[in-house]
Amino acid sequence: MSFSLASELSALAPGDACLLKEAGAATGRPIVALTASAEILVRLAFATPLLPAPLFPIDPALPQAVVADLIAQSGAGLVVGERPIEGTACLSTDAFPAASQIAAPFPSGRWVAPSGIALLVATSGSTGRPKAVMLSGANLEAAARAGATMAPLQRGDLWLACLPLFHIGGFSILVRTALADAEALIAEKFEAAAILGALRERPVTHLSLVPAMLARLLDADEENAPTSLRHVLIGGAALSPELAERAASRGWPIQPTYGMSETASQLATLPALPHPWRAGFVGKPLGETEVALDPSGRLKVRGPNVMAGYANPTLAPGDGLSDGWFTTADLAEIDETGAITILGRADDVIVTGGKKVMPQSVEVLLAKTPGIETVAVTGRPDPVWGEIVTVIYAGPGDEAALLAWCRDHIDGALRPRAVVRVEALPLLASGKPDRSALKRLAAGQVVERSKAEARTLR
Repeated sequence: MSFSLASELSALAPGDACLLKEAGAATGRPIVALTASAEILVRLAFATPLLPAPLFPIDPALPQAVVADLIAQSGAGLVVGERPIEGTACLSTDAFPAASQIAAPFPSGRWVAPSGIALLVATSGSTGRPKAVMLSGANLEAAARAGATMAPLQRGDLWLACLPLFHIGGFSILVRTALADAEALIAEKFEAAAILGALRERPVTHLSLVPAMLARLLDADEENAPTSLRHVLIGGAALSPELAERAASRGWPIQPTYGMSETASQLATLPALPHPWRAGFVGKPLGETEVALDPSGRLKVRGPNVMAGYANPTLAPGDGLSDGWFTTADLAEIDETGAITILGRADDVIVTGGKKVMPQSVEVLLAKTPGIETVAVTGRPDPVWGEIVTVIYAGPGDEAALLAWCRDHIDGALRPRAVVRVEALPLLASGKPDRSALKRLAAGQVVERSKAEARTLR
């Protein structure tokens, strides 16, 4: 697997900007990047501010209808990718290897925060239609500078970027390192063995992962963490106590973090992993970010890192905001110090027998269950209970044995009443659990129950 340095790719920006302009890129109009090539995405990240034009990287694995909808939301004027898109001007990624040879009138240099909209990012769409989030250069810069208060970054530091660059967690690494005059080592994709090799061979100081990536790195190597690592940001999904303790025991400098596309990545980050670890706790908001709860318990955020709004063809700001506040889909608690605990997504709540159950609270209980390697919890429609708590897991454990374990160790509404065993949990490209796929798996599974289990359900 190949790696590249952001500084070397940024030197190609003037020629790449000329190539984009010749292909029809217009000042201020979004340029869609429909490619899985990390190298091309980095080059576009540095080239588009020179036009200037917003960049909109989209996961090329998304269904064609979803891609078309996202492009329509943005009003993009040019698509860069491996396949043509009907009705839109397209530039093949094959044109880029020679782009550095083009004489360019643009100044060379590192990423700078453009005025106006700089980046569009698609939401995960894990529970509905993906939306395009509009982020200004000021949003990106504010988020990067706030994040640096918990993960300081300076010249000479090296951030290994292995998250997808079409998600904000990956793209924000480019912004952070550029503003700090640090270096980013770009991985074409995540492969545990290759990432571990890079960590052992190079002086990597910073790393961003989702929990599933961290688990694969720990599984692939029994050694302690590389001594050069100072900051390992873990976000995108809940970090289980079992995984947190496992990483901490081997010296990984874990920092749980919380954020989303709408907040230009980090909203809150802990300086270090607390002991004992409580899943969902992310500490106080960073920088000038304000937080509050709406009447239903959803977290609201406002600040310089909060998006300009959801996209529209004219890039007019404001959609999705109310007096500058963005209401997230996450239920949370805020303690007397202002520290945040994320309870889970509001639309993931399982209502069983009239009682509300957060999947995360059950997943924590199941993390150390024998025979389970990875696990997620969702609701399965039920004519009597409304929904029943359903476990979807990968691992060698037997379904009947797991149900028996749940009967013995988990009481009341939290107890799972159905299980689905899969080869691997469905994940989005970002590494987050695909909640829509989980619900489909749960709904389609026929669970045979004993008479005693049926009586217990009723």
